[in-house]
Amino acid sequence: MTEPRINSILAVDFGSVNTRALLFDKVDGLYRLVGSGAGRTTIGSPTDDIQVGLASILRKMSEATGRRFVDDAGRIIRPEQDDRVGVDLFLTTTSAGQPLRAVLVGLYPQVSIAAARRAIAPFFMDAVAEVHLEDGLGAKGRLNRIIHSRPQLIFITGGTDGGARTVMLELLALVREAASLMPQGSKPAVLYAGNSSLATSVCEMLSQQVEVLIAPNIRQRGGEALAPVQAALERYFDGVKRHSSGFQRIASMSDSGIVPTARPVETMTAFFARTLGQDVLAIDCGSARTMLSLGRKGIVQTAIRNDIGLGHSAASALELIGEGEVARWLPFHPRKGELAQYALNKGLRPPSVPLDMRDRYIEYAFLRAGIRYMTGELSQLDRSRVGLVVLAGAAFSGSGQGALDMLLLADALELDGVVQVKSDPHGALPALGSLASVAPTAVVQLVNGNVLENVGTLLRVSGRAAMGTTVLKVKAKRDDGEIVEREINAGDVWHLPIPRTHAFDLRIQTKGGLSIGGKRRLRSCLQGGRGGLLIDARLDAPAAAKTMTERAVNMLRWYAAVTGQERPVAIPESWLAADPK
Repeated sequence: MTEPRINSILAVDFGSVNTRALLFDKVDGLYRLVGSGAGRTTIGSPTDDIQVGLASILRKMSEATGRRFVDDAGRIIRPEQDDRVGVDLFLTTTSAGQPLRAVLVGLYPQVSIAAARRAIAPFFMDAVAEVHLEDGLGAKGRLNRIIHSRPQLIFITGGTDGGARTVMLELLALVREAASLMPQGSKPAVLYAGNSSLATSVCEMLSQQVEVLIAPNIRQRGGEALAPVQAALERYFDGVKRHSSGFQRIASMSDSGIVPTARPVETMTAFFARTLGQDVLAIDCGSARTMLSLGRKGIVQTAIRNDIGLGHSAASALELIGEGEVARWLPFHPRKGELAQYALNKGLRPPSVPLDMRDRYIEYAFLRAGIRYMTGELSQLDRSRVGLVVLAGAAFSGSGQGALDMLLLADALELDGVVQVKSDPHGALPALGSLASVAPTAVVQLVNGNVLENVGTLLRVSGRAAMGTTVLKVKAKRDDGEIVEREINAGDVWHLPIPRTHAFDLRIQTKGGLSIGGKRRLRSCLQGGRGGLLIDARLDAPAAAKTMTERAVNMLRWYAAVTGQERPVAIPESWLAADPK
């Protein structure tokens, strides 16, 4: 099948805090990123119209690129006309606004409810309640649970095709009664993806009360069929956004519909996993929510938490994760209430940046603890198989310190072996994933071009050794003939800068039974990047520190190593004094 003739593409992602617009166009016959812009997302008070913020961004992009994007009525001009007017394609994704409220109804929590949770994961939905046969509630309790949850969607799963009927009909009758008791204007939609033989009964029982969506049974022989159910969820999500005041005008112009940001990110995670033949992990830590998407062996698993973020959701993240888990990544004793106050301030002023090193370490601690918490929701994660990590969000891509990003990543994920690290500084993954079904050639050219940034290579050593003993011998030969040799001790990290225009032939030999990804010897050719090469030989040093002084010395020493700090590390005395209770 031939691809449609598309030259210029405008892709916009509306985030909780910021809106990003990207312009792709053909340069010498190849698709390239030729323009970008960013600004505040104008959702909620006072305007509650995301086009207001986008219009401001496009005005600046017009000045920078010489391209006119909108007509006199403020509508995106499509298709592209002569003299650089308009674009051929306008794609829109979003993670802005409050998450949609969903009630999950099914037979058993370990089967149908678990499948429903996996299905809604990339749609920014909160499963606010569950109703199933093991919930310990009677009919009245289940009825109250549904009604009091004020759902926008009731998602019903359960039973194999031709299987359980009576108990499913009882659950459907319960949903019908709950819907009848909800006021007009607040009734939820119902998505049914259970025993297909009951689909007609579902419509007969519920269609007079609520909007009913029917999808193929999520449970199929040999596993789960998430794709058709998620296609129905995508249509539902688009419909909700189209009827919201904030998205109406944009939705009427979009060629893609309003797509949840996580869906095209999943597409790109799967693309990288297929291309590389390795497990791939995409991480986007934002102000209001954090997303992890894992691609492996043709399967994509996504975890999204709307209560874990570095800005809007900092307070809820602290409450969920616990102060102890955050404080373990600090080189000082937090003062009483200091972490809670920091989280409150970030919630009130999400774009604010750390004022000093103390605040910066707190932000890094929130980042590590949040990602570590979320890895527990990726049941398919095998830390020894991840070969590529793609980082998104300002916390990583905006740091400017590639080796520091990899150090934080090593703490947060505890991956094993050799991991390539890339970043998405332009926020292009949602655009690329949206474009994949329309112009896959463009996606390949952009990925191979100037969209993603090569951060570097992270090598993490595994095993046990006495701190301070030599565990690695490294020899690196640059493509211009320069040779670097180094012995690395247990408890250390070593950073080798590799300019983007150069490459190193790397040879490593471990000692004392240690390994890198199960190998005692390693040879590899490394391309240059923002962070170069980072070898993490800390082993269990982060957890083994017995005193705050030891922890502070270690953490500041590691920070100095990855940031190129050459002067002696100075630790403020106030950091080592325990806060009086």
